[in-house]
Order: sequence, then C-alpha cells, then structure tokens
Amino acid sequence: AQAYLGAWNAHDARAVVDLMNGGGYRDPLSKGELRGDAVLGHAQMLMAAFPDISFELGDAITVGYNRVAAQYRLRGTNTGDLPGDFGLERVVATGKAIDLPATIVLSFQRDGSVEISNSFDLQTLAEQLGFCSLLMPLKMEHYQFGAFYRLNKGNAAPPEAIGITWLQVRGGDEPFQEAARVTNRVVNSFADKPGFITGIIGAQMPDANGHSGGFTLSAWENIEALEANLLPNPDHQAVVHRFMKEGFSYGTHSRVYQLVRAKPVMIACGACGKKNNAYKKVRVCSQCDAPLAEAPAYW
Repeated sequence: AQAYLGAWNAHDARAVVDLMNGGGYRDPLSKGELRGDAVLGHAQMLMAAFPDISFELGDAITVGYNRVAAQYRLRGTNTGDLPGDFGLERVVATGKAIDLPATIVLSFQRDGSVEISNSFDLQTLAEQLGFCSLLMPLKMEHYQFGAFYRLNKGNAAPPEAIGITWLQVRGGDEPFQEAARVTNRVVNSFADKPGFITGIIGAQMPDANGHSGGFTLSAWENIEALEANLLPNPDHQAVVHRFMKEGFSYGTHSRVYQLVRAKPVMIACGACGKKNNAYKKVRVCSQCDAPLAEAPAYW
C-alpha cells in the first residue's frame, strides 16, 4: 500500500499499474472500473492534468484480512488539460489548485491481483477547479434535464435568423458521445463564418434505456448569412448525411426561424436602477446621467 501511494507521488504511472498486477481500479473520474492499459491511460491523464499531484497520507493505514485502507489528502495544480465531455475534446487547464480529503482501499485477491477503490468528493473537486456541479434528475414529471454550452466569439449583433436541429440517439453512452462530438464540430465550423453570432448545444445524457437527445441552435445576423454558410458547409453536409442517410440517429428534425419582431435589450443603471436601452448611442442613464455598463451580447 505504501509502495502504491509512493508510485503516485513519484508520478510513475507504469509502477501504479504493475503494483496492481491485473486488478481493477475505480475513482469518481474513471466512469466505472478500469483494468490494464485503461488504468495506465487514466493515471497518465491525471498526472498530465496535475503534474504536481500528491497523495499525502493522513491517519495510520488500516489493515484487515485481505484489505488495506488509508485516508489521505489529494493535492495538485491543474496546469494540464483534462478530457472533455458532451462533444468537447478537452477542458483547458484552469491553473487552480485542489486540496481535498480522500480514501483509498486496496483489496488483495487470491490470484495476486490488487483491486483499488480510490474515493474523493466530486463536488468538492469541481468547486475547487471552478467547475459547475449540479445534482439533477434526468427527468422529473414533464421536465427533462441535461447540460448545455454556448459558443460566441464576440459578435454582439442582434440575431434575425435562427436555425434549430433536434435529434434523438439510442444505444447508450458511446453513440451519445459520438453524436456530441459530431455536433460540436459543426458548430465550430460555423463560428468564423460571416454573420454567425452564437451557437448553443444542449444534451440529455442516456437514460436507463440508453436513449439520449440533444439540440443545436445557431443564431445569425440575417437569413442570408444563415443560408450562405449553412447549406454549402461540408461539415454540416457530412452530419446531415450521417444522421439521415447512415441511420446514426433515431430521430432528427430541423427548422429555420426568421425575425418577426424584437424589443431592445434593457439594462439597469448602476447608480439609480433605471432601465435603459443597452445599445443606446449615448452611454449614460436617461434618468441620472450616470455612465452605463457594457452592453451584453444578445445571445
């Protein structure tokens, strides 16, 4: 057990795997049990994301019949990228430090292998890294829950055309993740096109039946920009072919909406609270003449 903790502190991923002698490993980030090369890859990922990662032993190691348990503190600084999810290839390093209590249990099997259960609080880890961490159901009555992200490269123009695509995928986590990656590539292919404002991707993770769903929303300055960049886009055409012709998705549907009417974005004056048009040319409050804060993006 001491050698195993030492292998982590020495940042020797191969030694971590060798000491387990074919046993399984799991922690809150492993998404289930890992073995062999999967353990090696997981350890290398953690050591790359936290190059100074350390397991500092706290209380005495507790020894049972064929089991060893220890409490320790997990420390490190996130200076390397983490694997992404929901279609994102990676999560860029935050530069923030983690310091949280953890527990490790090593179970020694008759065949000589060692099963590892490494536990720490995922919500505390997320909060220390500056991530969001929510405990929400997949479904609740007529509500459905999931996750979303927004892509905007600074275009604050008001949108006059919106394209929406909805799809459902069946088969569990693997097709869900592939659908998310494909969708992300499409939205990224829009991001630098003339007239593109914002892309929003939402996803509902697979339920007990392996069914998942998601949507893509793209906001454009006008219908001409949407049609000029959406239809001839090879990334978009490839997705349409895969979802529609190759049967990758169970169900899919797309629509385009054009502006009918709009009201201005209103923001409160920081001095008196009066609501002002956020995009007025003279950047002072109409009631007290105090300077107005920066206008937010429309989407």
